[in-house]
Amino acid sequence: MHIALTAVTALYGGVFVVSGTGQLTGRGPLRTPAAACGFSPAACQGIGVLELLGGAGLLTASYLTVAGAVAAAGLFLLTAAAFLYHDGQEDRGPRLWAPAVTAAVMLCVAVALPLTGVG
Repeated sequence: MHIALTAVTALYGGVFVVSGTGQLTGRGPLRTPAAACGFSPAACQGIGVLELLGGAGLLTASYLTVAGAVAAAGLFLLTAAAFLYHDGQEDRGPRLWAPAVTAAVMLCVAVALPLTGVG
């Protein structure tokens, strides 16, 4: 269980760090997923900061269990909000199911980290 949980937190941590960095450094219109959805540059940068911090928190989960659990809970809220946004926009396909799957995984990680005592 510990190996699987560590692998999932490392994988998603890396994905969110890369995604957050891309949101922060994206230049020009429609270069980031949030910009393509019509968010302002400031909102895109805010989302990028949240993704970057959450990803960094997940990457530290094997050393700091509480930080990893808090990061996973924050990313759950962020991805749940993304799901609600895309559902309200009547998006279908990956734009709808990707945040839903990620939110479910982050909820499981947020619950599993303190229970397994990884760290």
